[in-house]
Amino acid sequence: MYKQIMLLGLLLEKPMYGQQIREVIETHHDLFANFIKKPTIYYQLERLNQDGYLEIHREAVEAPGTGLAHEELAQRERDVYYITEAGRQRFYKLLRESLGAYSPGLNEVDACLFFLHRLSPAEAITLLQKRQELVSRYRALVTEQIKSQHIHDDAHTLVNDHKLTLLDAEFDWLNRAIAHLAEKRSPHITA
Repeated sequence: MYKQIMLLGLLLEKPMYGQQIREVIETHHDLFANFIKKPTIYYQLERLNQDGYLEIHREAVEAPGTGLAHEELAQRERDVYYITEAGRQRFYKLLRESLGAYSPGLNEVDACLFFLHRLSPAEAITLLQKRQELVSRYRALVTEQIKSQHIHDDAHTLVNDHKLTLLDAEFDWLNRAIAHLAEKRSPHITA
């Protein structure tokens, strides 16, 4: 759903062609850039068009070329996407539903935890430590991206805070899980 919210929200700001949308996401919404790749953008735009949420107009716009001509701006024919009234209504519906809801869900890790006993405690701990290192590195990457953005509007502040809070919670949970498994592995002897 977030892909539709992002694309409709961007087109609510102004009509754009596909590559232009991609560049806005990379420049201003970089946390989403790895999740909304160019093929996904075009696929979603086509779906939104088929559902009546967008209109496509072939227009001459000032745009870069492909390949080596990418740096050269010139008048080029592009499919420009316009949000329709139905698209506006869809955007606000999705926005309100998503902000006002919480959908607890299980993921791959939750499923794996049910079968953790199939691994030796040492291997389970090693794998969770590896996951913790990945979370730590990703948090450092996100922190670096935030510092390099130099954007301090409410939207970016809230998105960044949410992302960091979730990463911190995952890191803390991993600490507890590793400690729990380590304690199980070598229980304390009480007199």
